[in-house]
Amino acid sequence: MRSSVAEVTTELRLDPFTGHHVVIAPGRAIIGAVRPGGLPGAGERCPFCPGNEAETEETVWSIGEPWDVRVVLNRFPLVEAHTTGGRHELVIESRAHDVDLADLSVSALARVLSAYRDRLRALELLPGIAAVVLFRNRGRRAGSSQPHPHAQIVALPIVPPAVALRDSVASRAPGLLSRVLEEERRAGSRIVLDGDGWVTFCPFASSRAHEVRIAPDFACERFARMDDAQTSALAVHLSRALSGLRKRMGLADYNLLLRDPALATRGTFFTVEIVPRTGGDAGFELGSGASVCVVRPEETAAALRAIE
Repeated sequence: MRSSVAEVTTELRLDPFTGHHVVIAPGRAIIGAVRPGGLPGAGERCPFCPGNEAETEETVWSIGEPWDVRVVLNRFPLVEAHTTGGRHELVIESRAHDVDLADLSVSALARVLSAYRDRLRALELLPGIAAVVLFRNRGRRAGSSQPHPHAQIVALPIVPPAVALRDSVASRAPGLLSRVLEEERRAGSRIVLDGDGWVTFCPFASSRAHEVRIAPDFACERFARMDDAQTSALAVHLSRALSGLRKRMGLADYNLLLRDPALATRGTFFTVEIVPRTGGDAGFELGSGASVCVVRPEETAAALRAIE
C-alpha cells in the first residue's frame, strides 16, 4: 500500500502520456538548488524592437498597424527548405522589450496565441512537412538568447522522437486525455483552474518542479484547429499559470511547449506545458533517462490556486 502524501519521501510516478516513470523526491530540493539565471543582455540594439525591423530576417506575417505581433524567419534556422527541408520562424510577441507573457493583458495574450495558431495553420500546409514544433525559451536557463519576448516555430520534414512517443502512447489508448482529466478532477489536489473548456493542472508525474499543463476539455486534435473563443479562453488559463509561477515561486526562467501530434496522426490531442527551469539535469537524469522532480505537484497546485 502506498503511503499518504504527507509520509512519502520519494515516489515513482508513471506519466500516462509517455509511459515513462519520473522520480518525485522533495527531500532533494536543497541539493544542488540553483537560482534562475534571468534574461540575457540585449546588447546595444535589440533587433526585435520597433524601428529595428531591418535588422531581422524577412517578415512573413504581422498583425496590427504598424504591428503588434510580427513573425520573421529565423536568422539561425534549425532547418531550411533548400537543405534539410522545413522552415524555422520567430514570433515576436510584443512591441515592448521588457515584458513577458505574464505582463500582457488577457486580450493581448489571446492575440499572441492567435498568431501561434495562424502560423501553425500555414506551416502545416507546406509540402513535405511531417510535424510542427512550437516552443518558447524564457531566461538563460531555458535557452533564451534574446530578452525581447518571442517564441519559435519549427516545421520539420521528420517526426521527432518525443512527438512520435506521445502519439504512439495516445493512439494505443483512445480517450487517454479524458481519463487523465477525470482522474485529476477526482483527486482535486493538482488542479489549478478548471473552466471555459480548459483544465490547468500540475501533472501527477511532473518531470520538473512546478511544471504546469493546460489541456482542452473538448475534442480538438491540433492547436491550429482552435477557434477564436477557445483561443481566448486558453489565454485566461495561460495568464493565470504564468503569473502565479512568477508571483508565488519567483520563477522567471521557463520553457513553454506546445505538445502537438504529428500531422499524419489522427484521433489524439494537444496540450500546452510550462516547464520552469531552475538548474540542469545531473548524472542520474542523463544516465537513466528518467526525470527527477523535487517539489510535489500537489504543493505547486495549492500555491497557484491561492493566487488572488
